[in-house]
Parts: sequence; structure tokens; C-alpha cells
Amino acid sequence: MNTQRTTSAADTDTRPWYQYRWPWILISIPAFSMVLGVILITTAIKNPAILVVDNYYAEGRGINRSMALDDAALALQLTTTLSVENGAITLQLLKNGVADTGEDALRLFVYHVTDNHRDHEFLMLPAIDQAGIFELLDPEEQALLADILASDTSWYLEVRGSNNDWRLRERITTPLAEARF
Repeated sequence: MNTQRTTSAADTDTRPWYQYRWPWILISIPAFSMVLGVILITTAIKNPAILVVDNYYAEGRGINRSMALDDAALALQLTTTLSVENGAITLQLLKNGVADTGEDALRLFVYHVTDNHRDHEFLMLPAIDQAGIFELLDPEEQALLADILASDTSWYLEVRGSNNDWRLRERITTPLAEARF
């Protein structure tokens, strides 16, 4: 019986491991994961989450105060209309459907839905010749608010009284010429 062993290409292959494709494919998976992890950690450190709150208890109490301001506006039956006409921005305040003249000034807060760096506060003063109408007197603030209301995004509008004892709030999508809330 003649038993000869046939040699295959695998038995005679004497190339080192690094010349094969599969070890590199297997090594590249964890290497790629480590590179992505470093990128993710670097991005997280450079751009901290601005919506995360450290003191949850104080934030919760603030939310309760805000809800009390909303309830106060509801009890007073306040409504407001923000209008943009011919470049003039006015805010009409109604109490029980009648023009309210009891406020010395109104504060209009404009909050961007995702970017707190784009938030603004405006002081609206009573118009001299119209009851319950408040307007911006500063031309720069008028231009800024006009640009905000002409942009193509979403905002929260918040109106507060001069004594900060009530609040009206509404989410809007701009551009718009009038908002009622």
C-alpha cells in the first residue's frame, strides 16, 4: 500500500499573518469603534447639553410658579395679539375682551425652541393715542423683532405684565404677521 500524502496550498503557504486580509478586517472593527468613541467624547465635551438641569428640585418649583402665572392670566381673562403692520410691531392686551390700560409696560420674551442663544427680551410701552396697545419704541429692537418674526423657524412668545404677576405664552411658527394668545 502506497500512501502518499498530497500537500495542499494551505500546507505550503508560509506567508506571515499580516499579509492576509482577514486579520486586518477583524482588527479594523474595534479600531474603528475606538476612533468613533474618541470623536463622540470630544464632541460631548466641547458641546455640553444646555437643556440638562443640575438642580431638579429648584427647577420643579420654578415650573410651579410659571404655572401659577398662567393660571393668573386665565383668571384675569387676558388675551393678547401681536401684530406686524408696515414695519410697526404692536401688542394689544385685552382683559375680558376690553382693552386693558392697567399695565405700565409689558415684557415680551421671544424664546427659540432649541437655541437659547437666540432668546430675546423686549420692553413694550403703552401707545400714547390707543388704549391697550403697546409698542416697541427702539428702532433697533423693532428691526430685531421684525427679523425674528420673518425668519423661518419656531419660537415661544411670552408676554408678562409689569409686576410679573401673570403670563401668556404661545408657540408660533414664523414667518407671521399676527399671533393671538
